Amino acid sequence: MSWGVENQKRREGVMELMEISSRIMKKNPNHVNEVHKSATGCWMEQMYGMQRCDFCDLSLDCPIREEQEWQEYLTKNNIVIEKNS
Repeated sequence: MSWGVENQKRREGVMELMEISSRIMKKNPNHVNEVHKSATGCWMEQMYGMQRCDFCDLSLDCPIREEQEWQEYLTKNNIVIEKNS
C-alpha cells in the first residue's frame, strides 16, 4: 500500500497524518468546516495543527515555501532589504 509514495520516510509521514486526521474527525466530525485559518497560511498547520514541510508537496502556492524561496533568492543575489521605521 504505497499511494504512490515510494520513500519510506514520506510514507510514514502520510500514515501519521492519516492517524491524526482520524483522531481529529472522531473527536469532531465537523472539524473541516470549523477550522480557522492558520497564522502562517499553511494548510497542514490549519488542518492538523502541525507543519511537515519535509514531505508536503501538495500546495504549489505554499506561503512557507514561497518565503523560503524568496529568502534563498535574496541571499544568492546578495540583496539586502532595509526596513525604514
